[in-house]
Amino acid sequence: MKVCVASPYPLSELKGNSVSADRIVKMLNERGIGARGSYGYDSEPADILISLHAIKGAPAIFEFKKKQPKGKVIILMTGTDIYQGLPEGSQIGEEALEEADRIVVPQEAAILKLPEEVRGKTVVIRSSLDSIAIKASPSRSPFVISVVGHLRPVKRSFLTIETLAKRPEWSDIEVWQIGQALDEEMRKKAEVWAKDYQRYRWFGGLPRRESLALCAKSSLTINSSILEGGANAVLEAMTMGVPVLASRIEGNVGLLGDDYPGYFEEGQMDEALQAIINQRVDLQEWIRLSANRLPLFSRERESNLWLELLTELK
Repeated sequence: MKVCVASPYPLSELKGNSVSADRIVKMLNERGIGARGSYGYDSEPADILISLHAIKGAPAIFEFKKKQPKGKVIILMTGTDIYQGLPEGSQIGEEALEEADRIVVPQEAAILKLPEEVRGKTVVIRSSLDSIAIKASPSRSPFVISVVGHLRPVKRSFLTIETLAKRPEWSDIEVWQIGQALDEEMRKKAEVWAKDYQRYRWFGGLPRRESLALCAKSSLTINSSILEGGANAVLEAMTMGVPVLASRIEGNVGLLGDDYPGYFEEGQMDEALQAIINQRVDLQEWIRLSANRLPLFSRERESNLWLELLTELK
C-alpha cells in the first residue's frame, strides 16, 4: 500500500499541518506502510491520499483523483476547516468533503460541525505526540506564563500580555511568547510589547525541543484561541505536567475534557488569572486531570486507528 500524506504547506515549515503530516508519515512507516509526505500532491502513484485541510488541501485532492481515479481520499480536518471555513460557506471545502472516502476529525463534537450528508463517513482519531522526555520544572520565582503557538489573530496571541499589562500589581509575572509571527503586523506587535513591557519576552519560532524546554520551565501555559482543532502545544503541556489555562472552545475541551476546571470564558481571563495568582485554585489538580486524559492520545492508539482505517479502504 502506498500512501501520500499531503500538507498545504511546505514540509520544512513549522506550521501545524506540516508537523502533523511528518508525524503521520513516520507513524505509518513504523507500521510497515509505505507512506511519504508532500507539499500538496506530488503526482507520484499512491493508493491513498491523506490530505490535511479540506479547503487548502482541495487542489491536491482534485489533482489526485484526476491522476488516480481509483485512489482513495482521506481528509484530516483542521480547526480552521471545522470552525471557520466550512461555517462561512466554503464551496471548495464542501466539494472536497464530497470527494473524500473518509473524513477524520479530532473530537466527537466536530462531527456535528460537518454537513449532515458527510457525517456517516467521518471518524474520530485523536492526534498523539512524538515522545517527550522533558518534564515540567518551573522556577519558584518569578511566576512565568508561557504562550506557545505561531502568532495569529485567531489564536489571540497577545491576550495574555494585554491582560497582565492592565494590572500593574502583577508586574512581577513574566510572559514567554514562543512562536513565529506569520505576518508583519503580528511581528511589529510582538516587538512593541517586548520593548514596552520588560517582563514580556518574545522568542520567535524555535525548534521543537527548545520550545518544549521553555514551556517546561513555566508555571502555567495559556491557550487563548478563538478556534482550534486541538493544539499540539496544549497536548505537549499536558504531557510534560505543565498546568494549562485555556479558552473554552471545542478544540481545547476535546483535549482537556468537559470537567477540566482550567477554562476561562470570553472576557474572563483576568478573573481566571486572579484566582491562580491568589492560589484559589489547585494547579496540581489540573495537572492530575490532564495526566488522566493522556491515554486517549497515545501513539499506539492513534496508530491502530489509522491502520484500521487504511486497511478498511484498501
